[in-house]
Amino acid sequence: MAFAMLDAPRAARALLTASAVRERSAKMLELGIDGRLTAFTVVMDRLPAAADLVVEVIRANYPDLVIPFHARWRHFVAGGRDLGAELLARIADPTERGRTAFDLAIVSVLLDAGAGMAWRYRDAATGAELSKSEGLAVASLRMFEAGAFAADGVSPRADAARLAAITAADIAAGFQVGPENPLVGLEGRAALLARLGAVAANAPAVFGNRDTPRPGGLFDHLA
Repeated sequence: MAFAMLDAPRAARALLTASAVRERSAKMLELGIDGRLTAFTVVMDRLPAAADLVVEVIRANYPDLVIPFHARWRHFVAGGRDLGAELLARIADPTERGRTAFDLAIVSVLLDAGAGMAWRYRDAATGAELSKSEGLAVASLRMFEAGAFAADGVSPRADAARLAAITAADIAAGFQVGPENPLVGLEGRAALLARLGAVAANAPAVFGNRDTPRPGGLFDHLA
């Protein structure tokens, strides 16, 4: 599929197809076989053993083979606790709970990109040490919980005005980034949140019809 030959909307839709996934996966496999990946080595002779290991892990964790969907909400589970569910349970009003869930999920997903091999997040409340998507999810949840994305600086919500002003330094502080704990892409993550804030602020009919503009306003729009 020649994505470069498509206009932007058609190219975006094309990326959601199974054929696009197969095409990109094939390219990654080629790079791996050629030894051009920095974090992985592909040895095709080990594929059967890898498949056996995957089956073993699945059966150990889900003996009934009822496997839950992969979702951002599952990344909020740490130290045996469902941190996302705990946060939402503290909000009595169901519509505000819905807005908060949208705020958290949207912001957290946009902060989830490759973290690099060295970065770790240490969650004081659960004692868990996490990396990659799990670490990024819990780090973003803790920032959210502390009001880092809220206009008032304390509420568990994401406001367009605050998102538009977010900086790489803000994210670095929340994600425990330092010389011994580097995280790649800080500037890009901040830019994504700033763009989200600008989009929400500029579309109050969608994002602010029941509250000041926020990503969670999409909940009201859809409801």
